[in-house]
Amino acid sequence: MRLELTNYEALHGWGVVNNNAAWHAQRNRKPSVAEQAVGDILFAAYDRRTDTTTTVEFSDDERASLAELVSDHIAAWAKRGQENAAAPHLRSLIAKLSG
Repeated sequence: MRLELTNYEALHGWGVVNNNAAWHAQRNRKPSVAEQAVGDILFAAYDRRTDTTTTVEFSDDERASLAELVSDHIAAWAKRGQENAAAPHLRSLIAKLSG
């Protein structure tokens, strides 16, 4: 699936994946292959960004993995009452992944 993401969607999406990878590393585990691939895709997309958007291509597994990870991340923020400036960009990312 090819998606056009804003720079903020790519950046904050990568941040969620990176945060999850750090969680796994602290427990001497590895994230799933799909999560690792998504992290690489989002980091590369943000690194080669244009003025406002970037285009990425996800497999169905990568798309589903990222949507689940970001949804869980937002739910955890909301549960703790800690939503921040990244939340609207992450919700927009989820909408695009679900579309």
